[in-house]
Amino acid sequence: MNGIRRRKIKRKNQQLPAVILPTIIALTLVCALLIGLFALLSGGRSDFELQKANPLALVPTDANQGLLSDPAPEERGVWIATVSNINFPSKRGLSANELKAELDDIVNTVASVGGNAVYFQVRPSSDAFYKSDIFPTSVWLVEKQGEPLPGGLDPLAYLIEIAHAKNIAVHAWINPLRAAGSTDSEYLKNNLAASNPAKLHPEYTVAYADNRLYYNCGLPEVRQLVADGALEIVKNYDVDGIVFDDYFYPYPVTGGVFDDAAAYEQYKTEGQSLDDFRRASVNALIKLCHDTIKAEDPDCRFGVSPFGIWQNDDGSNGGSATTGLSSYSAIYCDPLAWFAEGSVDYIAPQLYWSFSTTAARYDVLVKWWSEAVAPYPNVDLYISHGVYRCEEWGNSTEIRSQIEFARNEKTFKGSMLYGYAAIKNNDYGLKENLIAAFSDEIYHATVVGEGDSVKITVPNAK
Repeated sequence: MNGIRRRKIKRKNQQLPAVILPTIIALTLVCALLIGLFALLSGGRSDFELQKANPLALVPTDANQGLLSDPAPEERGVWIATVSNINFPSKRGLSANELKAELDDIVNTVASVGGNAVYFQVRPSSDAFYKSDIFPTSVWLVEKQGEPLPGGLDPLAYLIEIAHAKNIAVHAWINPLRAAGSTDSEYLKNNLAASNPAKLHPEYTVAYADNRLYYNCGLPEVRQLVADGALEIVKNYDVDGIVFDDYFYPYPVTGGVFDDAAAYEQYKTEGQSLDDFRRASVNALIKLCHDTIKAEDPDCRFGVSPFGIWQNDDGSNGGSATTGLSSYSAIYCDPLAWFAEGSVDYIAPQLYWSFSTTAARYDVLVKWWSEAVAPYPNVDLYISHGVYRCEEWGNSTEIRSQIEFARNEKTFKGSMLYGYAAIKNNDYGLKENLIAAFSDEIYHATVVGEGDSVKITVPNAK
């Protein structure tokens, strides 16, 4: 086996610290008293039924499982981008010791601000930052795509080892459908490794007007390739999760045509439009990857970090009060379908805007996503924050305010920070603001039960 297999950093089924338990009990009793007070003041009868719950068992301990279960610490993750050497490595062709030193520094930096998870980009575009039998070694790690791992060092395996030692989770970040950073035939001939699936199966790919090569999600073979790649990681590495980002179908370019007509004609259902076919293809990819991962390791979490706007509200579609790009129609991304199908464990919309962004206000979108996730208690909502924009905004208090605002939403379970360099460089005192935001331990619990229905009645006031 490649990599390592060891204890995962569990984000579920942890026992709450003793100091937290009395607080939960007290808050639960306060809620019950408020319900009763409301009924008494209204002079009426307050009847409600808690389906699938047992309110007599409130505290999640090994001996007493009940209403409040699966306590999990608030997610405080940091994205580490490897494409174009954005965050790691600082340049291609480093030695094993140099790579280790950079990974050590990343983990120490994340820990220093109170982070508890790293989202590490292991497949920027049909390549790998780990030992793979499916994808060649990334050109952002070695001088030429497909060369051996530097000094035999497996970056993903080493990161897992040092991160887990500090109780920091590691999620493998995959770009599922990007195949190459150029469509030039000479570039593809000279720069794609012979083992690259895009070179072995050019029929899987589509060249687009943004000068990039993409895998065609409408092909079942492509979806299976992506699922097999995720499975290889879960089998061989002790990752805590697999995460996809926002790149599905390409972001639209004026005049650009994504030529998937043949796949559409072959696989469309009766009466299905091209737009619906593409969304259905992405949905099928998400479900296949989820089911494949869970079949191998039920504890491995699977999530997606989509573009922050699903649809702009048109008065009837249920979209957000925004005027930006609609990922539903532009890149055929439909997270609401994934929620309904049970295909994701968490969703981390990229809300890289501020409270004052007119077209896409942060607060508006946090509330929209919270309401969208609310009917699905098995889906955790993380917010992905654009800390890289601190310089543009001229402050880092914006990020702290964003985190604190999101905590007011009942479905919010944590934050993911994009822009590691801003944290490392402490732009505008960002480190201090993150330390302050993450100074308290915060646990979230899911309401579950034992299958009984309990009816709670507050008598009429006399």
